[in-house]
Amino acid sequence: MADAFLKVVLDNLGSLIKEEIGLILGIDEEMHKLSSTLTTLQVVLEDAEDKQIESRPIRDWLQKLIVLAYEIDDILDECNTHVSKLKHTRSKLSRLNLKKILYRHEIGRRMKRVTEKLEGVAAERAKFHLRKMPVDRPREVAASRETGSLLNHTDQIYGRKKDKEKIVRILLNDVKENKEMSVLPIIGVGGLGKTTLAQLVFNDSRVVDHFDIRIWVCVSDNFELKTLVKAMIEAATGSAKAADLQQLDVVERQLWELLSHKRYLIVLDDVWNDHQEKWFELKDTLSCGSTGASIIVTTRQKKVADIMGTLPAHCLNGLSDENCWMLLRSRAFGPKEEVSPQLEMIGNEIVKKCVGVPLAAKALGGILRFKGKREEEWIYVRDSELWKLSPEESLIMPTLRLSYHHLPLELRQCFAYFAAFPKDHVIDKEELIRLWIAHGHISTKGNIEVEDVGHQICNELLLRSLLQPRFMDKKIVMHDLVHDLAQSIMENKIPEVRSERNIPSASTIREVNLVDRTILFPKTFQQDMDISSILELTSLRVLHANINGITGLPHSICNLKHLRYLNMSTSYIYFLPKSICTLWNLQILNLDRCSRLLALPKKLTSIHNLQHLCLSNCWSLAEMPSKMRKLTALKTLSMFVVGSKKGNQLEELHCLNLGGELNIRRLERVTDHLDAKRANIAGKKNVRMLTLSWKRNVLSKLEEDDEKVLEALGPHSNLEYLCIEGFSGRHLPRWMTNSTLKNIVEIEIRNCVYCMRLPKLGELTHLKKLDLWNIGVEYIIEEEVGSGNRVKIQFPGVEELYLSELQSLKSLSKKQESREAFPNLKRLSISRCSSFILQPLPSLQKLDYLKCSSSTLALLSEHDIPRKLRVEIEESLACFPIETLAKYSKLRSLEIDGAKEISATREGLEALKGLTRLSLSNCDRMTCIPQGMLQHLTALFNLDIITCEELVELPEEIKYLHNLECIVLFDLPKMACLPQAIQHISSLKSLFLSILPELKSLPDQLPSLHTLEISNCPKIVSIPALPNANKLSISQCPQLERRCQRRTGEDWHKIAHIRRLEIPYNF
Repeated sequence: MADAFLKVVLDNLGSLIKEEIGLILGIDEEMHKLSSTLTTLQVVLEDAEDKQIESRPIRDWLQKLIVLAYEIDDILDECNTHVSKLKHTRSKLSRLNLKKILYRHEIGRRMKRVTEKLEGVAAERAKFHLRKMPVDRPREVAASRETGSLLNHTDQIYGRKKDKEKIVRILLNDVKENKEMSVLPIIGVGGLGKTTLAQLVFNDSRVVDHFDIRIWVCVSDNFELKTLVKAMIEAATGSAKAADLQQLDVVERQLWELLSHKRYLIVLDDVWNDHQEKWFELKDTLSCGSTGASIIVTTRQKKVADIMGTLPAHCLNGLSDENCWMLLRSRAFGPKEEVSPQLEMIGNEIVKKCVGVPLAAKALGGILRFKGKREEEWIYVRDSELWKLSPEESLIMPTLRLSYHHLPLELRQCFAYFAAFPKDHVIDKEELIRLWIAHGHISTKGNIEVEDVGHQICNELLLRSLLQPRFMDKKIVMHDLVHDLAQSIMENKIPEVRSERNIPSASTIREVNLVDRTILFPKTFQQDMDISSILELTSLRVLHANINGITGLPHSICNLKHLRYLNMSTSYIYFLPKSICTLWNLQILNLDRCSRLLALPKKLTSIHNLQHLCLSNCWSLAEMPSKMRKLTALKTLSMFVVGSKKGNQLEELHCLNLGGELNIRRLERVTDHLDAKRANIAGKKNVRMLTLSWKRNVLSKLEEDDEKVLEALGPHSNLEYLCIEGFSGRHLPRWMTNSTLKNIVEIEIRNCVYCMRLPKLGELTHLKKLDLWNIGVEYIIEEEVGSGNRVKIQFPGVEELYLSELQSLKSLSKKQESREAFPNLKRLSISRCSSFILQPLPSLQKLDYLKCSSSTLALLSEHDIPRKLRVEIEESLACFPIETLAKYSKLRSLEIDGAKEISATREGLEALKGLTRLSLSNCDRMTCIPQGMLQHLTALFNLDIITCEELVELPEEIKYLHNLECIVLFDLPKMACLPQAIQHISSLKSLFLSILPELKSLPDQLPSLHTLEISNCPKIVSIPALPNANKLSISQCPQLERRCQRRTGEDWHKIAHIRRLEIPYNF
C-alpha cells in the first residue's frame, strides 16, 4: 500500500507548492527537495512491494519509508492549516511578528530534519537493485495464471451442474438462430470457478457436436488485437506458425478464413480490458461467423461484462457449505480414507471461511492434508485468518491481489480502507465517502465535487466486483475473501512473517474506533482503550466515540489538531466542550441520535472547514448557535431549530448550499412568512429529504399563518422525501403538485388535524410511500384525475401505504370507480381508523405485508392475506382464538397486538407451523404464553414479546425451537427470570432485553450467542459466559455496569474478548 499512500503525500505536496505555501513559510526549497526525492522513490515502490515477500531487508526499508511518509503528511497538514488560518484572519502575510518568526523557524527545522531522513532512506534503495516501473500500470500476467480448455478431475467439481446446464441451454437453444454474434459474460470474484465453469461448458459433448469450431484463449491483461488474433489462429489450427506473422492485415485475413460462415464458440478467459474501442476492433474481426456463433467471456468486472455482453451476464454464486466440504474433503483425504466425526464437525466449521469460493476450499484442503489428522491442527486452521495461513496463502491471495493491482493508483487506498470495517459489515456509502475524505484518500477533480469523486470510485469498485450492492437500502457489502485481501494489503501481511507492527507508531495512528476497540494504521485490536490516552494521539484524522458510555468530551480534544472526522452519534453527551471550536480542520461532526444534547457551542461557527454537521434525532436541541451563515463550507445540516432571536432564524439558511437531509423544527417561532421565504429552500437543489415541523403544546386553534409559512418553504424539484408535521393550517400548499414534486418518492403528513383534504397526490408518478397520521381527511382520493371517460390510475407507483389515527377516514376513495388505484401496493397498514371501510382492490392479492384490525381481517378472503400479517385486536374481544388464522396457510410472519388473552388449539397451531416470526405485543392480561404454542411452532426464527404487563415467564418448551435465532423481550414489568432452556438453543444468535425491572438473573451461559443487548434491567447482577459473542451492549443497568467496568469489574474477564462493547465506562 506504500505506493498508493506516497501518491497521496506527493499530491498534497504538489498542491502546497502550487499555492506557494512554501514561499509564505520560507520552506519552498525543502518542499521542492521533498517532492523530487519522493518522485524518485515512487517509481521503484512497485518492484519493492513485490520483492518484500522474500526479502526481509526490503520489507524493513518499506516500513521505514511508510512511517516517514506519515510524518511528512502531518507536517504538510500543519503548514496548510497555519497558512489557511492566516488567510482567514486576513493577516498581512508580509508582516512578521515574533509568533510568526518562531513558527517559521520551527516548521523550517522540522522540514529540514524530515528531508534529511528521507534522503537517507532514498540512498538505501541502491543496495536493493530495484527496477523503475511506470506509475499506475497494471501488473503483467504471470505464466501460472494462463489457462487452457482441458479439464482434469471432473469428479472433484461440485455444485456447478445447474450453472453449466443453463449456459449450455443458452448456447444450444436460445441463440442458435441469432444472426449476430452472441456474447455471454460470466462474472464473479477471483477463485470462484469462472474458468472451471467455462471449461465444463467448452468440453460438454453437446457443445462439441453443436459448434463447427471451438477456440480457447486466455486473455488476462493483454487485449492487443494482433496478439489475440494470433492466439485464436494458434488455438484453432494447433500450429504456432501464426506467431511469425507480423502484419495485422495478414493475421486478420487468416482468422477470417478459419471462422467465416462457421458456427464457432470462442472462450475469452480472464478478461480485464475495459476500453470499449479495443473490444470493438476485435468484435469487427470476429463478425464473420454463421448463425449461432457465440463467445463466452469470463471476468471479475461488471464493467467488462457491460462493454462486451450481448446477453445478460451469468453472475456466478458461491458454492453451498455442503459442496465446499465435499471439495475440501477430496483435497484433505485420500479417496478411500475415513473421516472421523470430530474432524468432520471441525471441517464443516472451516468451510464457512471459504464463503463459497472453491479456490479457498482447495487451498484449505491442501493445508489440512499436510497438517495430519490431529484435532488441534484442524482447530488452528479453523481459528486462523485465511491470509495468515502459509505456504498455501500463495494459492489464494495472489489470485485475489490481481484485482487490487489492476486498480488505478488513486483507487488502491480507497479499496484497502475497507479493512477498517468488520467482516459482514453493511457499509453506508455516504459514511464511507466521508471517511475517505477525512483520511485524504480522495479530493476534488477540477469542477467535480469530492463527494461525487467518492461516488465514482464506489461505482468503479462495484463494476470491478470488489463490492456488492444491497438493493434493499442502497448500501454496500464486501465478500469475506475480498475483505481478507483488503486486510492483507492494509496491514502489509506477508506469508510466514509475523507482523512487527502489532502496536503501531503513534505518528501512524490515523483512526480510533472506541466501539470496535480498533486503531488504524495498521488495524489492531486493543482490549484497553480510554478517551484520555486516545487524546494523546495527535495525528488522528478520525475518532469514533459513538458509545453511550460517553457523557462528555474533555477540554483536551483541542490537541487533535489534524482531526477531520468526529463521530459522537448515539452517545449520552449533554454539551460539547468549547475547545472543540478550535479544531480548524474538522470537516465532519456526527451527532446523530444524541437525544440528550441540549445545546451546541456558541462559537461553533468558528470551525470554518466544517462541511457536515449531522444532527438527526437530536430532539433535545433547543436552538442553533448564532450566525450559522458563517459556515460557508457546510454541505450537510440535517437539523435546524428555529430560534426566537435574530441570528438563529430561518434567514441563516439563505446562503448555505446544503444537501441530503434537512429537518427544520419549531416553525411556530416564525412570525413572518417573508422570513421563511428568505431561507431559500427552493434554491437548495441538493436537498433530498425535507422535514417541516411545528410544535405547539396545545393544538387548540386554526393557525392561518402556518399556511403562508408553509407556502413560502416550497422545495426544489429534486426533492425525494417530504414530511410535514404539526401544521395547523387547513390547506396544504399549492406546490404539492406534480410540477414541484415530480421526483418525490416518499411523503409523510403527521399531526395536521385541521387538514380536511389532500392535494392531488395521486398524480405523483414517482411516489412509492405515503404515510398519513392524525389528519382530518375523509378520503385519500377526493376526485378522479383526467378528463371525459379517460381516467388516470391513482397512485400508480405507491408500494407502501400507512394510515394511522385517522378517525374521520371513511374509505380510500370517495367514488367506487377507483378500484384500480394503488395497482402496485405491497405494504398496507391500517391502524386505529375507526370509521374506515377497506374497499376491495385487486392489488390486495399482491401484498407482502398487511396490518389491520381483527374486524377488518374477518372481511378479507384467504387470498387477500399476505405472508406477513399484523393484526390489532379490538377492545371488545375478550380472547383471541389463534385458530381463526388457520386458513391463512401462507403466513410466515405473524404479529398479534392488543389481545387480552390468546387461546390456541393443536389444530390451529398445526396449520401455522410454517411461521418463522411471532410477535406478541400489548397483551395486557396474558400471564403466560398458551400451553403447547411454542412446542408446535418449531420453524420460528424470531420471537418478540413486547409490552405484556402481566407476563411472568417464558415456558420451558422454548427448548423445542431448534431454529430460533433471535429473541426480543421488551417492557415486561413482571418477568423475573428466563428459562434455563435458552442456553441449550444452539441456533440462538441474538438476545435483546429491555425494560424488565424484575428480571434478576440470566442463564449461566449463552454459548451460541453473538449479540446480547440489555437495557433498563436494574436487578440483573451478573453477566453469563459469552464465549462466541462479538457484541455486548449494556445501558441503565447500574449493578451490571459496575461489574463490567474495564479492567476493574468482577465480570470483566467474561467480556474482555468481545470486539464491540457498548457499556457506560467511567472514562
